[in-house]
Amino acid sequence: MKKMLCALLAGVMVLSSLAGCGGSKGASSSNDSDEVTIAFVGPMTGDNAEYGQSMKAAVQIAVDEWNEKGGVLGKQIKLVDYDDANTSEQASSVAQKITGDSSICAVIGHFSSGVAMTASEVYQEQGIPYISGSAAHVDLTGIGDYIFRNNSVYETDANAMIQIVDYMGFKKIGILNPNTDAGVSVTNEIETMMEEYGDKIDAELVLAELYEDGTVDFSATISKFQEAGVEAIYSSGAYAQTAPFIQQYREKDQNVQFIMSASCFSQEFLDLAGDDAEGVVLATSFFYESDDENVQAFSEKFKEAYGSEPSTFCGQVYDAAYAIFYAIEAGESADRESIKDNLFNTDFQGVTGKITFNEEGNCPKQQVLLKVENGTYVEIPDVLLSQPDYEAQLGI
Repeated sequence: MKKMLCALLAGVMVLSSLAGCGGSKGASSSNDSDEVTIAFVGPMTGDNAEYGQSMKAAVQIAVDEWNEKGGVLGKQIKLVDYDDANTSEQASSVAQKITGDSSICAVIGHFSSGVAMTASEVYQEQGIPYISGSAAHVDLTGIGDYIFRNNSVYETDANAMIQIVDYMGFKKIGILNPNTDAGVSVTNEIETMMEEYGDKIDAELVLAELYEDGTVDFSATISKFQEAGVEAIYSSGAYAQTAPFIQQYREKDQNVQFIMSASCFSQEFLDLAGDDAEGVVLATSFFYESDDENVQAFSEKFKEAYGSEPSTFCGQVYDAAYAIFYAIEAGESADRESIKDNLFNTDFQGVTGKITFNEEGNCPKQQVLLKVENGTYVEIPDVLLSQPDYEAQLGI
């Protein structure tokens, strides 16, 4: 188990309050540095650039907040950013650059699962702690003990979708996901879960479709859904393609219900989909209109810095940065291995809930249901349960 491995490593590790970044798996130490440096990596260019740019802005807010109160270990925190263009090829190259720079002690970011998994192989091999705020593939943290995640996994997303369908009373469900490792994986998870629940739920998955990246005309897929008589459609795709799909579908059918993933929890989705976003529902672990004072404070700073409300992914990478800083303080060291070990002992209340990593490196997420009403997101409270609680309610 990862936690047992960490305990063994911690037993032979010599901690130093003056240690800089690096110092593990052959990386050199930077004890003389007057800064603690972390890296953010994401799609800063290309079709998914808004995700990367907004997530980087959220991490910067966390860095600024800590620097205002003195930084960590008496040193200021420096954030450096890299563009992976949301491609595995570029992510691998960037990961090599990061791990080879001994001044960098931890990494946050990468948007999609496939890209994150490619980079994580490098991070694990070279021994630098990495935290994802958006990659949901279940195998990500299985790569090794340096790989962490502060976002929900596909199983959580699939279960939330089923709960929404159950709550709204739909019988015939369709799925439209991107033809990527991520899209196929979440589709499989939904299919498996619905089979396991059987007659405990009334919904039936009647059609699951995949689309290729860059698709602009969804007319053939829409016809298939209509012929199948679907009442609700789930998609985990990014807003750049799900918004046009919704618009094209609304031209033929105003009554179908759209259930999106947290990828569509953004002002950009609302702007792109326009009036056709009305009635869309989605599950998220973060909502900027929460009554929580920390959420309100973060959201206000983010809106001032970035010009829009923060997304779920923004909240999750913001908390990831805090987790790294707490781990540095706990170990009194910015050594890569020390940070990794102390991340397993993380325990604080973040803007996306309680931040604590289990022995697999995952941080379980409780989700809330949002609905688009009059061009904005509103919460529908007391609907979504944790998967164990929902299955207990079903008698499973």
